[in-house]
Amino acid sequence: MANKNNKGNVNIKKPIETSKTKVAKRNEKKIRTIIFLLIIIILIIFALIKIVDIKKQENSDNLIYNNNKSFIKEQKKDKIIFEDIKCSYDGKDSLITYKISNNTNKKLTLSNYDIIIRDKNKVVITKIVASVGQELAPKKSISMANSVVGVDLSNAYYMELKMKPDNKEENS
Repeated sequence: MANKNNKGNVNIKKPIETSKTKVAKRNEKKIRTIIFLLIIIILIIFALIKIVDIKKQENSDNLIYNNNKSFIKEQKKDKIIFEDIKCSYDGKDSLITYKISNNTNKKLTLSNYDIIIRDKNKVVITKIVASVGQELAPKKSISMANSVVGVDLSNAYYMELKMKPDNKEENS
């Protein structure tokens, strides 16, 4: 395979690369670059999502919200529904807001019910004695709010509702 030219130098023939091989190498390099860029973009997106989640918990009023799904889930007691549960903490006090819906066909008087707040280990953090100050018409709802002074409920895990026996249904 080695040839001598007229001057006595030896020429070594290199295998000729076909254009397909060069194209394949270029394409492989492009694919690697694209994959690398995609991985970087995905990592940036995940980092931004985490930053947004952290900032979402605090708004411009410096309120911290409890977004624990087991705490804010809808709860049903008989045909009474507690929904749209939200809990915020302002650094001093907590505020729990929710909507009570009367899913019965009768007027309802909720003179007393307890809201029991528990931590991750199901230990009671606080107990709120609450009542609706008016009759709740059939198939209607009312928004309620309960303030808990000096207690941070932003990390509470469970909210349990306990109806008292003196609550009554009235015929329309």
